[in-house]
Amino acid sequence: MPWILFIAFFSIGIALRQGALMDPDTGWHIAAGDLIRAQGGLPSTDPWSHTAQDQSWYNISWAYDVVLSIVHQLGGLPAVAVFSVLLYALAVAGIAAIAMRSAQSPVAALLTTVLLGFVLLPGMLARPQGFSFLLILAFYAVLRFGRLKSLWILPVLTAVWANVHGGFLTGFVILAAFFAEAFASGRAARAVQIAGVGVLCSAAVFINPYGFDILQAVQLTMGSAMKEVLAEWRPMSLAGVSAATLFVAAFVLVSALFEKSIPLADKLLACFWLAMGLSSARMMQVAALLSAPYLAQALALRLRQSPVGAFVEAKDRAYGKDLARAGVVGALAFFAAGVVSASFLPPVQRVVAGEAEAFVKFPTHHAPDAALDYMLRHYPSIRVFNGYGFGGYMIYRERGAAPVFIDGRADTAYPRDMLADAVILGQMRSWRGSVKESSDDEWKALADRYALEGFLINVRGRLYEKLSGAPEWVEVYKDETAVLFVRASLAERGYLQIGDL
Repeated sequence: MPWILFIAFFSIGIALRQGALMDPDTGWHIAAGDLIRAQGGLPSTDPWSHTAQDQSWYNISWAYDVVLSIVHQLGGLPAVAVFSVLLYALAVAGIAAIAMRSAQSPVAALLTTVLLGFVLLPGMLARPQGFSFLLILAFYAVLRFGRLKSLWILPVLTAVWANVHGGFLTGFVILAAFFAEAFASGRAARAVQIAGVGVLCSAAVFINPYGFDILQAVQLTMGSAMKEVLAEWRPMSLAGVSAATLFVAAFVLVSALFEKSIPLADKLLACFWLAMGLSSARMMQVAALLSAPYLAQALALRLRQSPVGAFVEAKDRAYGKDLARAGVVGALAFFAAGVVSASFLPPVQRVVAGEAEAFVKFPTHHAPDAALDYMLRHYPSIRVFNGYGFGGYMIYRERGAAPVFIDGRADTAYPRDMLADAVILGQMRSWRGSVKESSDDEWKALADRYALEGFLINVRGRLYEKLSGAPEWVEVYKDETAVLFVRASLAERGYLQIGDL
């Protein structure tokens, strides 16, 4: 069944491939990988902005960036999108495999995987969390299904994880849950083994270019000055019908937290990560991954206790036998490999794209090409404040030729005080509904402090309204995506040659 669901969700991902490029950070991840490969090492400071100055840049996703850079070099943005879909489909297949083995019920595993596959769908992005999803599943599988000797692969996975994504801390939560299970069941030897592996995993974290400073980098991300204004940090909304809403409803309806047949670690992980997912939307995908074993077992139990229990058990036996046949597994694996390989081929991509201009492209709300072209043609050297969502693409396209004020690297590349100023300058609204207010004099003082000569921003929002009513700023370009304001003194001078400023 994992292969069937892999093919199904890979196909869904290809159909929704544009979503893989919806994250504004994709551009700088590609650019960072290019830079690391070009100079043969990690840059210590940011080379693309006019505000980071000498602030240390902790790129803890550097290994992912290098991989993405290679993928981009080989096949451009289409290959980046297909690669991201592939990681997503592999994660769904991993959920299916773990659910199947945990519940011993193909029917319950199928229902669980389909639901959680759609919960995971918002995480199908060209960002390093795709690798984190796979490492989370690998960690769980080793601890639940692996033999004693296989535990020692976990420090190796941790070392890889610490160079790919800050989500490596999730591994320690998984270890803690299995330690609690072993301790509660009186298996002292098992608890000691897990504790020992945990110590080795802790040491493995520091096998990275930043050494002990990686903990500071993670702390900067978790305590980011931008958390209040970024939607992914807001509590999960359960309004309306969505995969997340159905997930929470299913969790409640099939509740089996007091069933002794379900292992304690599965219950602990499901409850902890569901709570984390409800408190922060970006954690809901992790909740989907680590709730799968518990939810599949609980659903299997409730189905067997239901009036259709005998029917479900009969289907479980039939499907289990059919899906276990080597010929079926081999044929599905071969077909899946063919589908994935074909998806990377430009002729196939053109057929899939049909009448569309391109197989994929950066979304216009992150890629203000026309406005950026106008700015570089008429005001090539100005210091601009750019919209937060524009920064990653500006880095991808210009590689520093149009220095950015801010981008999604946030606290790992920029000074904390500057980010706080960016929230005020950008009139950014918190997901709590509040705005960090400032007087006109304070706002103007910040614009002067950073020697800003232009604003390249979204056409909607409080900042656009503020600039539209300010006589010292003139709107010189506007389209459906972006608007460019420059100081009135520059607008009066008209076209500027490089060096005029």
